[in-house]
This record gives sequence, structure tokens and C-alpha cells, in this order.
Amino acid sequence: MNDWKKIKQIYASEFFKYSVALLSSNAISQLIGILAYPFITRIYAPDVFGEFNWLLSIAGVLSLFSTGKYELAIVLTKSKKESIALFQLCIILNLLVFSLSFFIVSVWKPEIASWFNLKNLFSLILFIPFIILLTGIGQTLNYFFIRQKQYYTVSAYNIIQSITGSVLKCVLGIKGFFQTGLLWGTSLGQFTAIFVCVITGKSQMKGLVKINTSQIIQVAKVYSNFPKFELPYVLLNTFASNLPVLLLSFHFEMEAVGLFSLAVTIGFRPINLFTNSVYQVLFRRGSERIQNKGNLKDECFLFCKMCLFFILPFFILMLFVPDELFGTLFGQRWEGVGFYLKLLLPGLFFNIMVASLSFIPDIFFKQKTAMKIEIGYVALKIIALSFGIYCRNFDVAIITYCCVVVLMLIIKLIWYFRLIKEYELSKN
Repeated sequence: MNDWKKIKQIYASEFFKYSVALLSSNAISQLIGILAYPFITRIYAPDVFGEFNWLLSIAGVLSLFSTGKYELAIVLTKSKKESIALFQLCIILNLLVFSLSFFIVSVWKPEIASWFNLKNLFSLILFIPFIILLTGIGQTLNYFFIRQKQYYTVSAYNIIQSITGSVLKCVLGIKGFFQTGLLWGTSLGQFTAIFVCVITGKSQMKGLVKINTSQIIQVAKVYSNFPKFELPYVLLNTFASNLPVLLLSFHFEMEAVGLFSLAVTIGFRPINLFTNSVYQVLFRRGSERIQNKGNLKDECFLFCKMCLFFILPFFILMLFVPDELFGTLFGQRWEGVGFYLKLLLPGLFFNIMVASLSFIPDIFFKQKTAMKIEIGYVALKIIALSFGIYCRNFDVAIITYCCVVVLMLIIKLIWYFRLIKEYELSKN
């Protein structure tokens, strides 16, 4: 009964209001994105999809350096002056990383294409710096708006990026851009979302142009744990998430990589937007509760209970969906997607809880420990994938990889609640 009373309190709370705003808008964007995939998969071949995800994985890993993860600290600031200085710091770092990556790619483009076996996407390697730039700006804007409690602007960013990207991928593919349409659609979707959010949220961005060098240097020192520990941690996490695509591409057919990539996309895409929405609200509320010495355990524990009651049954039902249905949805050449998606389901479920609560090490400044855990996580993933490569069996590689993912997510969840328990005891 107490749990149901707490659920009713959440329905009437600020947390529920902002979560609904984010989740409902994300649900609309995800619905459009998912509806687009049956068209996208009929336009683009599995090997093209594999190459696109490989290139996007490289850009995603490199984009983490563009802000030094200082954007996460924006939410934790006690004054708007500090949040503005951190915003400016992130933009400066982003421009520096963009300039360096653009120079490297421009000068050594042939060597990079040959080294990474990107001959089919040779002309698009130059887009990597621009993806880095757009990702850095988008992340910085998102966390700045969260600091200002402008959750509707953050929702608009997610919606516009998803809708624009999905539509452009389809249109460009129909127009004959079979090799480049996916990347163009993704890049232009990011640009459009940033442009619209800057225009709609400009009232909250006053003072961002005026540079205070001493203030920027000061916040860079105060929040230095983020580039020291959070950046390596997230870098390892992102690298680990992209390991199957990055590593298996060198040892197996790109068609198999493409099938697995689509399974990851349709599995993680709605879940990532869900967890990002919950994470953004919980991060803000969690940091406020820590500053005010408030209770953190009940809300986090109740969230996990709600996942078990309302989300787990859906995942169990998904295990019984026939693989042939995926061939009907995405085209016959994509029928194998169902097998890989079912392997991912346990990890996807635990990822909902872990990703939503991943702010916990940040608010307790435990980034160093988190990084050590992530190093072990990456090592286990490499061992799992290497075992499949040794067996020369793509499916064995994915099965062992999924087992490691579930194990490590459970360990992370236990650690998060141990940190919360230590905090609650320290208040007494």
C-alpha cells in the first residue's frame, strides 16, 4: 500500500509532470522513427547499413572529446553564472576539437580510408568532424536547458532530430543516394534540431555571448573531475557499446554486422530516448536532493519497481514474437534481425534501470570508481567477442557478448544502490 501511495504522490509531482512532457514527445518522435524503418530497410542494403553504423560509431567515440564531459556539470551548478561559464567552456572545447579533427581528416583522408577499410565511404570521411561538432553543440544545449528546467525545449530537440533524420533518410534514399543518404539524413537532422532549439530557447540564452575568461578557467578547475574521470568512463562506455560493430567488422561479412546493427538500433532507439528523459529529470532532482540533504533512495527504488511491474512483462512477450515477422516488417533480407533482437532483450531491460540511474556516480563524485568498473566491463566484452572470433562464429560472439552485458549491468545496479545506502546512512 505504501508503494501505491508513493506512486500517487509521483503522479502529482514535478517529476511526473516533466517526465510526461519528455516521454510523450519522445514517444511521438520514436513512433515516426520506427515507422520509417520498414521503408529505410527496403531502400538500403544490410551491408550499407553496417558501413553507416561503423562510421557513426567512430564519430560517436571521437565526439566525446568535444566537450570534455563538462556539459554534465552544468546541471550541478548552484548559480547561473557558473552554468554560463561551463556552457562557454564546452563550446570552446568543441570548436577546438572540430578544428583539429577537420585538419587531420583533410590531410590524411586517403590513409584513414585505407586503414579503416572505408573505401565505399571515402567521400564521406570528411563529415566526421561535422558530426563531432553537431553532437557536442547538441549535448551542451540539452544540459543547459535542463539546468534552466526547460524540459519542453529538450523534448523539441529530440522530436525534431528524430523526425527530420528519418524523413531525410527515406527521401534521399528514394532519390538515389544509396551510399550516402543515411549519413546525410543523420547530420541534417542534428543541424535542424539545434537551429530550431536555439531560436525557440533564445530567451534562456542571454549572457552566453559575453565571455568571462577568469570564470571559465575557474569552473574548469572546480569541475575538473569530469574530464579526468567522467570522460574516460563515458569514452570506455561508448567504445564498449560500439565494440561489436567496430571489432566484428574486420572479421565477418558486413551483411551480418548490418543485421545486428539494425537489431541494436530498433532495440536501443526507443529505450535510449526513454532512459534519457528519465535520466535528465532524475539527475536534476537528484542533485537538488543531495544539495538539500534530502531522500534519494525511495524514488530510485520505486522507479526500479515500476520497471519490473510495467516494463518487464512486455519484454517477456517479445521473446515469443516469430522471427518471420521481422522479415515482413523490414523486408526478407532483414529476417535475421529478430534473432539478434531477442538476444539483446535481457540487456535492454536492465539497461533501462542502469542508464536512467547512471547520474548517481556523478552526484556523489564517484567517477574514478565508475571508470575502474568500466575498464573491467570493456575487458570482458573484448574477451567475449574475441571468443566468437576465435570460434569463427558471428552468433557465438554475439551470445557471449550479451551474457557479459547482463552480468555487468546487474553489478552496476547493485553498486548504485550501495552508494545511495551509504549516503542515507551518512545523514543520520
